[in-house]
Amino acid sequence: MIFTCNTCGLNFPTAEDQRSHMKSDWHRYNLKRRVAQLPPIEEDLFNTKVASLTIDDENTIAVKPKGEKQLTKKDQRRKEKEAIQEKKRQILEVARQAMLAKMKEEGITEVTPEVTDKEVVEPTEETVEQVLPTEEASNSNEELTEEQEADKILQEKMKNKIEITPTTCLFSQPKYNKVFDTVDENIDHMFKNFGLYIPEKTYLVDKEGLIGYLGEKISFGFCIACNYQGRNAEAAREHMKQKRHMRIPYESEDEKLEISQFYDFSSTYADVPASPAAAGESDEDQWEDVSDEGEGAEDDEDDEDDLPPADQDAIYQNGLELVLPSGAVIGHRSMARYYRQNLAPERILSEGQGTVIAAETRHMLSVRDRQELATQKRVWSREKKRSDVNDRRAAKFINQQEHYRDQLLQ
Repeated sequence: MIFTCNTCGLNFPTAEDQRSHMKSDWHRYNLKRRVAQLPPIEEDLFNTKVASLTIDDENTIAVKPKGEKQLTKKDQRRKEKEAIQEKKRQILEVARQAMLAKMKEEGITEVTPEVTDKEVVEPTEETVEQVLPTEEASNSNEELTEEQEADKILQEKMKNKIEITPTTCLFSQPKYNKVFDTVDENIDHMFKNFGLYIPEKTYLVDKEGLIGYLGEKISFGFCIACNYQGRNAEAAREHMKQKRHMRIPYESEDEKLEISQFYDFSSTYADVPASPAAAGESDEDQWEDVSDEGEGAEDDEDDEDDLPPADQDAIYQNGLELVLPSGAVIGHRSMARYYRQNLAPERILSEGQGTVIAAETRHMLSVRDRQELATQKRVWSREKKRSDVNDRRAAKFINQQEHYRDQLLQ
């Protein structure tokens, strides 16, 4: 009976020879080549490969000193990092020595003890070129005063300024050249395309001046809404487009005063009576002092006669009340019952106090309300329990359905 090794293609007379062959390194090597879909090699070729590998190992062992371990990647990275840090220390030391040499040349003797312990080395040309420019720049900055810095910034702004006429679109890029014949056409274009709304348009008397003022702000690199200061007009326009600041602010008092020179509200002054105090003389007996609760009403009337005309004009009417220059409020007699009320001041409750009051109000429910609340709680608990059971059941039998499809692949 012949025993065959299909991997190496050999025949053996006995089973013992076959087993000993299968334990050899040559057979194992051919098995690995078979897994890699490579043909087997002969025994002589395998022995030559093993011999060459053993010779290389012996050479490496002979060259490598005794007791030295092979470096890992972590050790190599650590050594490289230490080498970089050492170079940094050397550079800093050269710069420090150059600085000490310069201080010694200038006659500065105040140095720290750590510096005096080390020798001062003459600086090289590279270190001097690196150190001197920074010191000259710092000295030039120290010599400039605040006024000089402001003038310098103003000069830079004047260099970057561009001319924006009232008939030019404030937000378009210069390459599009959006120039119109009249200011009204320009305003209509900016309103339709950029949403620029002009407040109090009825009382605006100088449209050209307003648009010119906004254009001058943009030409200096300022945002018309938030006064953001950019490098030039293009930076300001880009900021306004990104932040949607293409609007004229008109909310606070300062914002209104900024553009008040272009408006005229004198036509609205005719609606105000010349002397508000004269309007209340007809029903003078119908007013009483609310602040002093009627005790000093006569004294206030005498004081009104003695006041100069400028102070009497300061009296103004607020609904059914007259506010005096002193701050006292005179209310109408028809509202006397409301003035006599002594109401508790409105309290702002904290979160804890609001919780306590809400808990106390639950006890004010009637019997029927409590029954309805209990029924709603039972219904909610049953629905919650049923949904939990359905979720657990779906999670348990999700892989036992006949045709399973992954929801993520739908």
